[in-house]
Amino acid sequence: MGKGTFERSKHYAVKLCEALDVAPDKVRVGLIQFGSVPRLEFSLDSYSTKQELKKHLKQISYRGGSTQTGLALKYILRKGFPGGRNSSSVPCVTILLSDGRSQGSVAQAAAQLKEKGVVLFAVGLRYPKWEELHALASEPLESHVFFAEHFYDAVNGLYTTLNMFSFCNATPAGCQMESFPCERKTLETVKELQGNFMCWKGSKGNSPYTSLCPYY
Repeated sequence: MGKGTFERSKHYAVKLCEALDVAPDKVRVGLIQFGSVPRLEFSLDSYSTKQELKKHLKQISYRGGSTQTGLALKYILRKGFPGGRNSSSVPCVTILLSDGRSQGSVAQAAAQLKEKGVVLFAVGLRYPKWEELHALASEPLESHVFFAEHFYDAVNGLYTTLNMFSFCNATPAGCQMESFPCERKTLETVKELQGNFMCWKGSKGNSPYTSLCPYY
């Protein structure tokens, strides 16, 4: 992905952090940027407030390179995520931001992470390869795979799934929980449901001139 998509992914990460209860004894956030090689940008104990975290997220610069997702997942497998608490009761969550077009194998490393109890979310960027993201994410897929371009949907969906976990589901006094129906559409399902759209090309005399729209 290019620099523009990278900046949008940072925007998504900032919006997600705004929704989290960041503190040393609550939610800790660390970041690895991966291209040809994984690079630890900051560890889980680097920033203890939401303000610090957002400030440093915005300052991260794009490094480019190929998409070696498998190497990034193996990095976490080997080293864990620095700055975490040494307790088996502390939940581990990995949120992968990617276009899902990896060079090399990713499924085995993802399966090993999930076997170790890590909850794995896959968030697609730009024009994602959904098959790969589905192969990486934890089950059920509809709760663990999102599209970052619709960042309100993606942040809300991810936050909702996190709140379903037993360690996050305490409802404060005075709060009322309500369920709302949610409809998420991909380009493929829109095409399936509504058929091919007609694109305006101009007019010939009094008749409009159209043709089937291309799907990009």
